[in-house]
Amino acid sequence: MKLQDDFFRIISMHAGSRELRFRILLNAEHPIYAAHFPGNPVMPGVCMIQMVKELVELYLRKELFLRQVISAKFLNVINPLKYKEVDFSMIFEDDEKVSVIVKDEDVTFARMSLRFD
Repeated sequence: MKLQDDFFRIISMHAGSRELRFRILLNAEHPIYAAHFPGNPVMPGVCMIQMVKELVELYLRKELFLRQVISAKFLNVINPLKYKEVDFSMIFEDDEKVSVIVKDEDVTFARMSLRFD
């Protein structure tokens, strides 16, 4: 299930030689939040991982398969009513491995290291 343009929208993208950064607008009205959790919406960790996959696919212009979650640390919850926009910053360690930080200006929500095919 694709999340882009429904669960989230891309506000901006900046790309360097090995770095990639997206500013994302979250859709607090998405049905996922109604179930997770009613009255106190929280972005599921699996949605963050799927968002990374979609963003990397968009940048590379090809479909990918998530082969391995090397590490995923969810440090703070993303409530889309409080944090309407977040940054996904990525560093390509090699052709397959991507390190990711999901944050707002002052809050780090997650740190991940993912391997794609």
